[in-house]
Amino acid sequence: MTKLHRKDLKQDEIREKFADAIRSASLHGKEVLYIIGVVIAVGLIAFGWFYYERNQQEESQNLLGIAIEKFQAPVGPASADPTVQKPKYNYKTEEEKYTNALKDFEQIVKKHGNTPAADMARYQAGVCAFYLKDHKKAEEYLIQAGKVSDRNIIYFQSRIALANLYNLTSRSADAARVLDEAIRKDKNLVPPEYLMFQSAEALAKSGKTKEAINTFQKILDQYKDSPVSYQAQARLNELKRN
Repeated sequence: MTKLHRKDLKQDEIREKFADAIRSASLHGKEVLYIIGVVIAVGLIAFGWFYYERNQQEESQNLLGIAIEKFQAPVGPASADPTVQKPKYNYKTEEEKYTNALKDFEQIVKKHGNTPAADMARYQAGVCAFYLKDHKKAEEYLIQAGKVSDRNIIYFQSRIALANLYNLTSRSADAARVLDEAIRKDKNLVPPEYLMFQSAEALAKSGKTKEAINTFQKILDQYKDSPVSYQAQARLNELKRN
């Protein structure tokens, strides 16, 4: 009887361990299912965001293309020649054209502010405002446009446009400042001698003749084979005569 009793006890222990194993597997199984559920949910969210971002990119690029078409549209009466293809957009005045294009660029910035298309739209909006003689708005948009990475050509385009705006509005010192920013960050996206020439002109207009002369001389020393060097030589001779 003792042997049978021990045998029964061992069988009971085996059954209990087996039951514990089943319960443990069940609990771990629930954890695994939960983890799988979380992974699937995250995947669905990521896929949804990717799809949304792709649609945003496509829509913003399409809108940018239309806005640029308007910006580049001809002004004046359309040709009466039936063999000449009529432009998609045509305006009676420059003011009408830039006003229309500006609205489109501003809409892109408003609806798709975090896209590359919006970066270009800010720059183009600034240019439109410049042509419309809204200098305050032009400055605001061009400063915003210039906040992109210095690996982006818009970083330099916006500063060149700002310098033109500042020179036009008797702020040549500011023009020299933004051009100096471009020169220090230049990664050969824009010919450095061109930026230096524009900076020297701004320095000359702001009364800093000595600094202007030094900058023109640097162009001659460092970029003597560039077409810009001929302009720099002419301006250098002019400043030295005065």
